[in-house]
Amino acid sequence: MAWGGSGWYADMLVDALGTSQLGINLDLDTYKLALYDNSISPDFTVADATYATTGEIAGTGYTAGGKAVTGTTLTVAGAFMVWDGDNVEWTSSTLTGVRGGQIYADPLSPKRLVIGIDWGSAYSTADGSLLVAWASQGIGRISCIP
Repeated sequence: MAWGGSGWYADMLVDALGTSQLGINLDLDTYKLALYDNSISPDFTVADATYATTGEIAGTGYTAGGKAVTGTTLTVAGAFMVWDGDNVEWTSSTLTGVRGGQIYADPLSPKRLVIGIDWGSAYSTADGSLLVAWASQGIGRISCIP
C-alpha cells in the first residue's frame, strides 16, 4: 500500500453540495493538515472518508491531528474553482518518512477528509523545519468547464 497521487475526496464534495448539505465552508479556517507516511493508500472515491491516525506521522514537534490551515479562501480563477490557504510549518521538528498530508474538516463529527496531497517522495527533519508550501495554483482546484 502506498500513496498513488493527490485528490479531492469526491463523496465529501457531493455531500456538501447535494441533499446532505454538509457543514463545509472552505472560506473558514476550520481545517487541519495531518501528515502521513507511505503506509496508507488514500481512496478518493470512498464514501464518508474521515480523519484517522493509521499511518499518521509521530515525532518531536508534531501533534497527532496536525496543524490548522489558516487564511483559507475559495475563489474563481479563470475556469477553475481554487481553494487556497497559508503555508503550514512544523518548526524544531524531528520527523521521518513524511510522504503526504490529508486536510480534514475539524469541526465536523466525524472529521470528514477534504483533500489528500501526495508529496511524491518522503521527507524527514532532524530538529529542523518541515514547510508545506502550497503551489501557486492553490491547495486544490477544480475545473469548472466540462
